[in-house]
Amino acid sequence: MLKRIKTEFSIMLDRLKHGVFQVFTANVLNKIIVMVSNMIITRLLTKSDYGLWSYVLNIYSYASLITGIGLASGAFQFGAENRGSKKEYGFFKYCLSVGLIINGLISAIFICASFFMKHTIEGAGIYIQFYVPVILMEYTVEILSTVLRCDGRIKEFARVMNVNTFLVVAFTCIGALFGIHGVIIGKYIAAILSILYLLKLTKREIHLIRNGTKLSNSEKKDLWHYSLFTGLSSALNRVLYLIDVSMIASLMQNAVDVANYKVATLIPNSLGFIPTSVILVIMPSIVANNKDFPWLRKNLKKTYMWLFLLNVFIGAILIIFSPLIITIISGEQYLDSVAPFRVLVLGYVISGTFRSLSTNVLAGLRHVVFNLIISITSGVADIILNYFLISKIGMIGAAYATLGVETLASVISMSLIVYVLVKEKEAKRRAS
Repeated sequence: MLKRIKTEFSIMLDRLKHGVFQVFTANVLNKIIVMVSNMIITRLLTKSDYGLWSYVLNIYSYASLITGIGLASGAFQFGAENRGSKKEYGFFKYCLSVGLIINGLISAIFICASFFMKHTIEGAGIYIQFYVPVILMEYTVEILSTVLRCDGRIKEFARVMNVNTFLVVAFTCIGALFGIHGVIIGKYIAAILSILYLLKLTKREIHLIRNGTKLSNSEKKDLWHYSLFTGLSSALNRVLYLIDVSMIASLMQNAVDVANYKVATLIPNSLGFIPTSVILVIMPSIVANNKDFPWLRKNLKKTYMWLFLLNVFIGAILIIFSPLIITIISGEQYLDSVAPFRVLVLGYVISGTFRSLSTNVLAGLRHVVFNLIISITSGVADIILNYFLISKIGMIGAAYATLGVETLASVISMSLIVYVLVKEKEAKRRAS
């Protein structure tokens, strides 16, 4: 038993040394490119137009929250669990085909709703109608990228990330020369080219997916149970990053305030690539060892420790040099973003260390109900705190609300991880 744990640990270390470095490097490069892109777009668009575009992206993000109803997560979980078998590609086939149908319906609903709903930022409707169908392409990219992850093709996965980011940045920046319409057209061109590139990389897998084994009713039931709970939890987690912008727009009804707060969120939200890089690489090992609790306890403890030290170091630098950073990224006209920026960075240090990793581990252990509890609690708390704090102290109230909610969610998720590991340890002790 001890020999097996050492072997698995050495395998995981090898994956972390090579896989995390590749994905981390790709993520760092991507975030730098995206940051430069945002700097360019904020300068090419007027402040009012940038606020309008931020509002459109926020509405689009609500549509992307329910992309595929969680089937992309299900594709990864069940693909990794059935790695190397015919069932692996049966799950990919089902998740891709059914997910695209669902996303088509989601797009149609949001487009129809945009004709009738009253937008707090005038002129947003036409851009929403034009932009929402992008979720069909982004879902295709996500599923095909998941195939590479599940097959352990980390180098190619990292390359796909780089190519996709470069295409999006290049074409949206060029498009920004022609206004918001140009940015949207650029996004479409980038998405189409990314899909073509992925189809070339996964040519063999596409053939296997087409001929994938048909899932049984019990397999579909397990897949949907996992996907629905995980999708709902993920949607509620991500909505925390959207509620603040929506409520600032609703309560303050000022595109300039929306633009200032959006700039404050750019780096804190982008920092998610740090825990994501680790998660992308270690999750296949966690899923494969989701019954081996000694292995989990040993490896998770070290992962949390190193992630915490890294995030504290990065957070301290960003908070100290925040005025300079905001000026470089978006210009002196956005210095009002400094105060909420500092609060949001602190929120990232907490959530990027504890919540991000914990919720993914709980999903890998199939404790999806726990994640749903965390998400519902966080969502309710975020709405209440945003309403009272934005009403009293303006846009910085949204930042304090996010900090409070991320702290609450991190405490709950970490407590549940400890509970699961201790409970299983006690169960095995009693069994022996």
